[in-house]
Amino acid sequence: MDKAGKNKKFILDFIQALNHAENKLQILSQYTTDPKLTERITFLESGFPHYQIKVDEVTAEDNRVIVRARFVGKQKGPMNGMPPTGKSVEIPYAIGYHIGHGKIIAHWMITDWLELSA
Repeated sequence: MDKAGKNKKFILDFIQALNHAENKLQILSQYTTDPKLTERITFLESGFPHYQIKVDEVTAEDNRVIVRARFVGKQKGPMNGMPPTGKSVEIPYAIGYHIGHGKIIAHWMITDWLELSA
């Protein structure tokens, strides 16, 4: 398997681990050294415990992997000062990962978080 294929599999394994982890934060050190990604997951997990990521498409080239997916969860915790609503959401997004030395070292994400208020 080439480098891009290995990195694609790594990211799919990461997403699978997140989806099945009782505590998403406990597994992060196995997959990332990116503090901003850890911060993002901590933020999301606080408002949407046990959220799931539904992958729609994955593209990989060399040490970069792009994922188009949907964030699916129920707001059970406060988010940005908004009290828990109990509302279920499904929000499409795209995220890019930069992989180095077998871990995620950087990422970017595009999404429309205004969907939360709809």
